[in-house]
Amino acid sequence: MEFNTATEILHNPQILFYKSRIDLSNQTALFLRKSILPGFNFFSVLQTRASGFSNNYTPAFSDSYSKSYWDGINPTRSNYLLGVSLSWNVMSIPKIRQQVNAQRFVSAAYQNEYDLIATQLQDQLILADQRIENSLQSVKEVPLQYKALSDAYRQKSVLYKNGLATIVELQQALYALNRAEADVIGAYITVWQSLLQKAAASGDFSLFINQAK
Repeated sequence: MEFNTATEILHNPQILFYKSRIDLSNQTALFLRKSILPGFNFFSVLQTRASGFSNNYTPAFSDSYSKSYWDGINPTRSNYLLGVSLSWNVMSIPKIRQQVNAQRFVSAAYQNEYDLIATQLQDQLILADQRIENSLQSVKEVPLQYKALSDAYRQKSVLYKNGLATIVELQQALYALNRAEADVIGAYITVWQSLLQKAAASGDFSLFINQAK
């Protein structure tokens, strides 16, 4: 089994969530700080019209206008306007500065929460590695103990059948063998629990899922 993972703790979903809150708060503070600056607005207006009348129209000349539908809707005259405006609400500067400072305190609080969660996850990752190492060592040892107790039980069973051992001695050997079986199962369970703890702390659940296949 391979229990190493290349996923850093910074990719843990909890870490990503707390980091996103910090980034959002910092961006909000930046937006508020930039809102102090003057605002520029560019605008333009275009107006066009058609009438069907020529520019030399007089009631005396009926040829000065057209009854054609297309001439009535075809634009012949246009007006346009381009402009720029500058606005600066200097009275809101002190208020905005207070909002920026307040938002920075919010970012600092989020950063403290981020550091706390990162420390806790890092400690969990270290503890999981230690538990994995210890449980793997137990997995290597308990089968040897189980084999030794299994041989001892068979010996006691043979001795008991031949009248050379008491029922109490046989029961004690059987009890020790049952304890050894439970230790074997417990050792493997501890490995999986430690592996799951490491996967949860690192955010790399493929570490656990790939071993379960």
